[in-house]
Amino acid sequence: MDLFSELIVGEKIEIEPMNKKNNDKSFIVSQLIDIKNNLLHITNPIKRGIPYPLLEGQQIKIIFYREEKGIFRFVAEIRYKVQSRIVIYAVEPISQPERIQRRYFFRLDIILNAFVGRLEEEAKCECIVKDLSGGGMKLVSKAEFKEGEILECHVNLKDGVRVTTVGEVIRSIKDPITNEYELGVRFKDISESVRNKIISFLFERQRLLRKKGLI
Repeated sequence: MDLFSELIVGEKIEIEPMNKKNNDKSFIVSQLIDIKNNLLHITNPIKRGIPYPLLEGQQIKIIFYREEKGIFRFVAEIRYKVQSRIVIYAVEPISQPERIQRRYFFRLDIILNAFVGRLEEEAKCECIVKDLSGGGMKLVSKAEFKEGEILECHVNLKDGVRVTTVGEVIRSIKDPITNEYELGVRFKDISESVRNKIISFLFERQRLLRKKGLI
């Protein structure tokens, strides 16, 4: 993969510090705004809504996503801060992009319809998805499902687009007021094509929310 021909000016990217701790699940986001003289110009990264400053000479990992191809990561070094009215960093890629399998995935608060049920049962219960990632989802169900149960999950991403996969219930909490169950479901043996559809949908939804100033 030729990195400079693959990257798209204007696309959102993720920044990962070289010393990131394994238990740190927060995301640092930035945007590629220009490519000049083999340097990438990126906006000031944001972590949990707060600017995340970078230092000259600091090495970082840059992560980007391509539909049907997956998630890629490469190492870059901060060369200098560009003089402008907004904070922009010039960074130099120092490794080739590699395709990665992530142990965790970008998660987005969202409201979607889903139908889930035990594998051995034909009947499916209509549920509301409250957040979704490439690795699992949180949903609200009127039916009780216990931790450890394996479910067949049908999630409606948007008009005419539905993904089907299998998930394990890792959390089941009953709300004493509504008598509904909040379920944490971790996807099992999910195909790359289904995972890519979910991630692509989430990135697009996030882009639209940012454009509207809602996140």
